[in-house]
Amino acid sequence: MELKKYKIGDLVQVTRGASLGGEFYATQGNYVRLTCGNFDYRNNCFKENQSKDNIYYTGGFKEEFLLEKGDIITPLTEQAIGLLGSTARIPESGKYIQSQDIAKIDCNESLLDKDFAFYLISSACVKQQLSAAAQQTKIRHTSPDKIKECTVWIPSLDIQKRIGRILTDIDNKIAINRQINDNLEAMAKQLYDYWFVQFDFPNEEGKPYKSSGGAMVWNEKLKREIPKGWNVANVFDELSVQYGFPFSTELFTEEPTSIPVVRIRDILENSVSAYSEEEVDEKYRLQEQDLLVGMDGNFHMNYWNDNVSYLNQRSVRLRAKSKSTVSIMQAKYDIAPYIKAKELRAKGSTVGHLSDKDLKELFVLVCPNIDFRNKFDSILAEIIENRCEMIELTKQRDELLSLLMNGQATVNYHLSASFLSSLILYRDQYKFYDMKETIIQTVLDGMRAVLTENQLDMLTDVTRKALSECEITPKATEEEQRNKENVELLGAFISSKKVEGCSDKTIHYYKSSIEKLIATVKKNVCDIATNDIRCYLAEQQEQRGLSKVTIDNLRRIYSSFFSWLEDEDYITKSPVRRIHKVRTDALVKEVLTDENIEVLRDSCQELRDIAMIDLLLSTGMRVGELVKINREDIDFQERQCIVFGKGNKEREVYFNARTKIHLKKYLEQRTDTNPALFVSLHEPHTRLTISGVEVRLRQLGKRVNLNKVHPHKFRRTLATMAIDKGMPIEQVQKMLGHVKIDTTLHYAMVNQTNVKIAHRKFLN
Repeated sequence: MELKKYKIGDLVQVTRGASLGGEFYATQGNYVRLTCGNFDYRNNCFKENQSKDNIYYTGGFKEEFLLEKGDIITPLTEQAIGLLGSTARIPESGKYIQSQDIAKIDCNESLLDKDFAFYLISSACVKQQLSAAAQQTKIRHTSPDKIKECTVWIPSLDIQKRIGRILTDIDNKIAINRQINDNLEAMAKQLYDYWFVQFDFPNEEGKPYKSSGGAMVWNEKLKREIPKGWNVANVFDELSVQYGFPFSTELFTEEPTSIPVVRIRDILENSVSAYSEEEVDEKYRLQEQDLLVGMDGNFHMNYWNDNVSYLNQRSVRLRAKSKSTVSIMQAKYDIAPYIKAKELRAKGSTVGHLSDKDLKELFVLVCPNIDFRNKFDSILAEIIENRCEMIELTKQRDELLSLLMNGQATVNYHLSASFLSSLILYRDQYKFYDMKETIIQTVLDGMRAVLTENQLDMLTDVTRKALSECEITPKATEEEQRNKENVELLGAFISSKKVEGCSDKTIHYYKSSIEKLIATVKKNVCDIATNDIRCYLAEQQEQRGLSKVTIDNLRRIYSSFFSWLEDEDYITKSPVRRIHKVRTDALVKEVLTDENIEVLRDSCQELRDIAMIDLLLSTGMRVGELVKINREDIDFQERQCIVFGKGNKEREVYFNARTKIHLKKYLEQRTDTNPALFVSLHEPHTRLTISGVEVRLRQLGKRVNLNKVHPHKFRRTLATMAIDKGMPIEQVQKMLGHVKIDTTLHYAMVNQTNVKIAHRKFLN
């Protein structure tokens, strides 16, 4: 890709805004004055200014400073590090006034595409030049002349348009996710008001509880009536509460080479700007859906998105407990009024503070119905999923921006087929949004020569009213239409699997497998034939060397997808029906003998390892269940513990006396505070992962010349022992947490010696 060198001043006009008198600032009005607070510089987009109350301007100003939708602006003052060089698009015409701290960018469209210019100004190349030339005062400044003096290298206008389109598609998808989350938050708040304020949740007959005469009782703590059977509890009783770790600010770095630290300033932005190499306990580590509250200044509250960050001091995290009916979303709405009231009371002081005492005075409503929590949890999970997608899309956009702007990549830069398809889909959604206005403007331009201004205004009103009830869609290419339909159908199928309760891992496997098939066959999914799938499976087996088991797994996934299409009447008959099950070799899977088990125990030099072996063998739990167990989950009195299996299904498992003894010895010699049952042997004593358990067992097996020692072998061994000793298969099924008894039979390998004895007993 050939790049040509320019000064930005050769490509654009950069103009400073108006000087607006402070005496005309107001809390309401017709026009909003733009400030640096209107730049979401982390995401490079426009945001409404929520940091000031007097954002309106009631004085006079020149019409040229009233901006139009789509105008590009950039700040001239760096009120936060990273602000200079950021850009934003004006979202609405006739509302926003350009102030003197804001520059407007007008492109010479014969040389520079407007969309491309938006990303060019905010590129690293320009930002570095602006930063170097900025006036070094307490608050750094730039000017229109300094912006115009920046040197850039740009491709041809055609390539600019294509680059601008790709990057805009990504930003549009981010904007849609943001709008979806706003709607989800509004829906959750409406549910909360309906259920926990009005108490008109559906009763057993599906009628509004309170309005239908449901019993209410007076609660002294809340000074109001609540439904009979409900309680009020302190947040410390219903939620897991953890204050942040006192990280040393002197050791903070901006380099993401160590652990990310969440400070109060990061809570609202949901992003991390500081890192530390200090050793810190795992209890300070955040999880997805944790509710964070800043305890100084403005008491910001927000849900967290990841499980790799650690909480800094003067912030607190609230986490839903597994056995509580209180969801974290409900808890936020419950405590928000009290937090807000505390914030307002603190306005008169220099800095407001939340104390431990303040938090211990917060209460939540406790209803006996877990359905309420489940509904809120599902909404929050979708919000977090959308946020994570936005973060990933922003990362992809920024990486692409850097590569495309310096010529390291072309507009043919490889993205996944599914990603490009989704961009097409969301680009179309924005086309629909703008289509009516485009038509109106086209009509007005055609009639402008023969109509007066008043007649044009009347025509605008009539046309807009006539189109308000219409749905207009652009004509898509055959490929775009096919991609759109495929994405929509696959999305609907994946949603059905989520409703069925499939795990995230299973969902991902289904989605990626079907996407690869669609991308390879290049047909509408409703037109895919049996032979297309056969050829695809054969190619996968030949080219990638996939096993028969894997090929049959793919066949089952495609069978599920096309059967769903058949059930939903998208196709008349599934093309997978004529593709039979792939025959695989029936292998007898080994189990551990009594001798193997004793040898393994004797080889253990750590109390943790022998406790782990005994727990796996006596309970038959899955390794994924093992690593999730906390110390508090163990009931030594009853010799049992609670585990969460596939699909987050909760069940009790039981262990023997030997396991109890070894577990107690192991826990007694622990000096760390990690709540996990099994942790690493060395500091910082982090929770063992699935791979950590697998590696350790494999090492123990090699030490005594036992091959293929893995966690699942203990589960299979327990099932076999149970059946051999006469335990009813139904009880074995319950013990292992299987939904279908056929699965249990696969696990239970009947001992061949017992078969020989039985033959002699019954048939000789």
